[in-house]
Amino acid sequence: MRNLMLKMVQENVISSENANRILKMKKNVDPIWFAISKGMIDEKKLAKFYEKEGYPVMYEEKKGFMSDDFFSRFFTPDVITRLLALPVSFKKENKEIIIGFINSALTGQISETILKIFPGFNIKFTHIPASTFKRIAAKHFLFDIDRFTSVLIQLEPNNELFSDKAVKIMTTKKKLREISEQIYTLELENNESVIFKEETLTSRFPLKSLSTFKELFERSYTEFIPENIMNSLSHTEKILLFTNIGIKKSDKVVLIASDDTKKFFFMIINPKADKDQIEFLAK
Repeated sequence: MRNLMLKMVQENVISSENANRILKMKKNVDPIWFAISKGMIDEKKLAKFYEKEGYPVMYEEKKGFMSDDFFSRFFTPDVITRLLALPVSFKKENKEIIIGFINSALTGQISETILKIFPGFNIKFTHIPASTFKRIAAKHFLFDIDRFTSVLIQLEPNNELFSDKAVKIMTTKKKLREISEQIYTLELENNESVIFKEETLTSRFPLKSLSTFKELFERSYTEFIPENIMNSLSHTEKILLFTNIGIKKSDKVVLIASDDTKKFFFMIINPKADKDQIEFLAK
């Protein structure tokens, strides 16, 4: 990555100051994508740079783009985000695959990942400028990478929340949202506080003020109706449920852990699936 960045500085794609800044950063987002999203790298300059490096550039979406679902279905949102890659062409009979990329430093990792599933294939690469990349991701994979990136940029890689974990949580939340009226996340921080997150709001509560939830966090799966446990809810818990979330007393609430660590939970309001289906989607 450092060698690639040095070349970009020499070719005036990025300033040396910004190059040093993103090489030192400890964010969850890929450095090149971060630089593009923050305006440190112009996608046109980057495209010209890759052309000079010998890569073809796909400026516009090709007609009949990746119609072969047999291969494209492997490109889930977590893969697209981690590898910054999209399938362009898959010719099974010729054993040839063309992949569009954003960051050439990841091409080795992309090849290694694909060849584990399709050994013996010849993989070729083409650069896709960021705006075209985002358009293809949204149209063919129903994935808003800008929105996803904005969330990841806010997540510092400390405690348990590294990039792979963040990607898994976002992907799982998207699946669970399809079977829920509402969905929220609760994260236990150092066993002292609980961070409550929705789309536009983040709140932190002392764990000791959430006495009922503290007991629920010991389990991997719990479902309850607030009206039935009103007497045991603390004042803070009532604020969380009825003010912050705005649920009704008769609503069904499911609290499910995202993994065995029981440090990150999804709170699902009025799920349209049974326990087995919810647990399957949360894996």
